Amino acid sequence: MPSIIFTVINDIAYDRRMHRICESLTHAGWNVTLIGRKLQYSKPLPPTPFKALRLRCRFNKGKLFYLEYNFRLFWKLLFMSADVYGATDLDTIIPCFKAAWLKRKKKVFDAHEFFEEVPEVVDRKFTQTVWRWVGKIFVP
Repeated sequence: MPSIIFTVINDIAYDRRMHRICESLTHAGWNVTLIGRKLQYSKPLPPTPFKALRLRCRFNKGKLFYLEYNFRLFWKLLFMSADVYGATDLDTIIPCFKAAWLKRKKKVFDAHEFFEEVPEVVDRKFTQTVWRWVGKIFVP
């Protein structure tokens, strides 16, 4: 059975889109793991047909949060095995693609928006420039 790890930066308890994707792949015969974030007030995850892991961070916003989460995610992925590593949006693409590259595995990128054009980023030029740079390097 093929396996895939999907990575997101948000609390997966509220990510219905990723739940639908992971459930569909599970029903199609994939062994799916979804990795996301656990916040102080995260509600417990409902039972799912796929594995779900949540990472805790000391920082919950800003540049330190992104650095910490990406470091924790990369470290976690180094010790997990899958046939495919899937990044959801640019904020998880670096650890996901680096782990896939080191393990010589396939990688996929799923984005439902241009990350550098979301309202939270568009008025912050330095942040927008960083995400554009990440996109140019990691998205063909």
